[in-house]
Amino acid sequence: MESRKLLLISLSLVFLLAFSQAAMALPISSGGETKALSASDKLLGVERIDFIHYAKGKDNAAGKGAKAAPCYKLMGYSWKTRPINYSINTSNPQGLSQSFIVSAISTSAETWDASTSAELFNNSYSIDPSATYGVRDGKNSIAFGPYSNNGVIAIASIWFSNKTKQIVEFDQLYNTYFQWGDATANPALMDLQNIATHELGHAVGLNDIYTQQCSAVTMYGYSSEGEISKRTLEQADITGLRSMYGT
Repeated sequence: MESRKLLLISLSLVFLLAFSQAAMALPISSGGETKALSASDKLLGVERIDFIHYAKGKDNAAGKGAKAAPCYKLMGYSWKTRPINYSINTSNPQGLSQSFIVSAISTSAETWDASTSAELFNNSYSIDPSATYGVRDGKNSIAFGPYSNNGVIAIASIWFSNKTKQIVEFDQLYNTYFQWGDATANPALMDLQNIATHELGHAVGLNDIYTQQCSAVTMYGYSSEGEISKRTLEQADITGLRSMYGT
């Protein structure tokens, strides 16, 4: 009798453990990871997805099967209210000047703006030392900071409404494990304009691409120090952008 009780207790614990793990699991979408949301966001139909930008050779993400051409992929959500304002927190431990950071990021934003007739960013930025990554606060925040995985160059988090199919907010974090700067002057650096152009592609509604044949496009999901090719858009990036916002 005692042994039966012990067996039943053991089976119950196994079931509860399996159930709790299943309940905590967050699904991986194509190109990003979904995250838990506040109760108010759930009521509004708002969800969040994180796009992880990996250093070449350090990928440990899940769910990255090869994709067929074309070399762009849409999130399925876009901005209806424009231009998009964003806040830059220029605080960083590497001595990067405010003017350098602002120039690199605003130039990256203008790269997308110049490829469509829609007014996307149009230099609609502010310098905000309180801008914080990962907080749903009505700000589109761009900031520098440490990240626990040293294979991750940057993260773009996008909040969107499943009800209206609109993007409602984005944040970006640039991992200070890497040394940032201008790779045309020093190829040992992670080029800020290069990575920012990619991350702002997520901000306007483009997904990552991982197919090797598409490795030249701006939205290719891997990068490395010294790379500057993502500063400019390829035709596939432009095609994806214009399918959302027009020529």
